[in-house]
Amino acid sequence: MFCGTLIAFMALRAGSEHMQLQNFRLNEQGLMRFLGKLEASVMLAIWDLSTATVQDVVDHIGTGANYKTIMTVMNRLESKNFLQRSKQSRAYVYKPSVTRKELDESLSRQVIDGLLGDFGPKVLVQFIDVVSEADQANLHELLDIIENKLAADEESTQ
Repeated sequence: MFCGTLIAFMALRAGSEHMQLQNFRLNEQGLMRFLGKLEASVMLAIWDLSTATVQDVVDHIGTGANYKTIMTVMNRLESKNFLQRSKQSRAYVYKPSVTRKELDESLSRQVIDGLLGDFGPKVLVQFIDVVSEADQANLHELLDIIENKLAADEESTQ
């Protein structure tokens, strides 16, 4: 299996309609496949806290979190449209621009679109193989999803 980093599926651009994937690290897990370790930690903290100052995030992350580093990461996430900020008194308060679910759906869709664009239907065969190897129940769930999607598409064309 290929390990490492796939770079430049798409670029992350401030002001874009969707947050787009720049890096995909096969050797990482979860959000760290898409964001760096610190960016992922900050996003998880912000989702936990709903709104937060830099100090709130530093406190939430805990040991080893440097205030200036966290501030830089939060500013970078804001410029990439992952966070929104507003000034309250003397500090900026940050909140997530998207929910965790929305981000997961957006990023997974971009990965799938990229793989389909690069490799075509072979990706679907590999996907089904992986799903069936993991658990037969997953394969039946996938079949149900496909059947429901086909039925809904059929109804909308009538």
